[in-house]
Amino acid sequence: MSKNSAFKHKPIPWMYSTLGSMFAAALMKLNPIHRRLSEMEIRNIQDYFNSDFINPLKRRPINNLTAFFMSYFNAIRRLGRLGKLARQDYYALNRQGCFAVQEIPTMVTSADQDLQKLPLLIVPGLNTPPVFFREMHAYFTQKGYPVAVMSLPENGLADVATAADKLEIELENLKRQCDVSKVNVIGHCLGGVIAHYWLQTRTLKANSVANLVSLGAGYMGAEGVKELKNLWIPRNPGKPVPKVFDELIHWNLNLVRHSTGVAYHSLLTVWDFMVHFRKGILESTGDVPCKINNLILDDPDIDHLTIALNHEVFEQIERMIRLPQPKNKARS
Repeated sequence: MSKNSAFKHKPIPWMYSTLGSMFAAALMKLNPIHRRLSEMEIRNIQDYFNSDFINPLKRRPINNLTAFFMSYFNAIRRLGRLGKLARQDYYALNRQGCFAVQEIPTMVTSADQDLQKLPLLIVPGLNTPPVFFREMHAYFTQKGYPVAVMSLPENGLADVATAADKLEIELENLKRQCDVSKVNVIGHCLGGVIAHYWLQTRTLKANSVANLVSLGAGYMGAEGVKELKNLWIPRNPGKPVPKVFDELIHWNLNLVRHSTGVAYHSLLTVWDFMVHFRKGILESTGDVPCKINNLILDDPDIDHLTIALNHEVFEQIERMIRLPQPKNKARS
């Protein structure tokens, strides 16, 4: 993405460099909140290596100490392997939105646009500003896709039904702007849950979506949100606790039965400190005429946040949305 007036002209802090980011990650993992989140990441790693998701010959029990070191050292390495702008956005998110870019460039449609590529609507996660997705926005824009990133009501703290209403408005605006009947939706974390809820409750609008790609979405609950809720309460004395926290903690979604024209894709990582990988898998019963593509990413360089910053993930998403649309045949 080229420089423009949206960039602040200031020196890049030391933590955005390759070595600096790795050192900062090591310090951040010692933070009490991150230590508690790491406990969930450790359980994910242990469960994965002892689960039926991998070849029986490669299954092995991993003790707590081994899993801890895997979690700790891969967290340090993963930041060093991101691009500088992605590292900048990662730390900006952890520092409550001090982004070098204030907004994502406005989507531009042109006569030479690839009409075979449906527009993309990116739905952010909880407390995640749209600019966090500038890497994803730039990648798909360069590939010829019209891309829009929506803002969630109250930055995701509004209840899911309210966010779904906003999603419908954004989706219809994108369809009208690009003069198409369908769009692709990419939802990160809460964004995936919101998009799925929208499809589940807006029966007459379901044909507006060709593909729903969720990244680290907890369809059956997200234990890591408990830590976010416990952190929010003392910092906001006297304020009502946002309903969305309990919605995410206790969520239990199944496949949308009436949306047979939607291809569902769920990408999860075993290094996710927010969503246990088993709870992020969207499943269907035999009588549901849909296909669900559940992809477990065991790459140690990808976790809950970096899944939205990693170009290899973007490549996998593009392969998914270019697949033929599902037919009325029961699959899962």
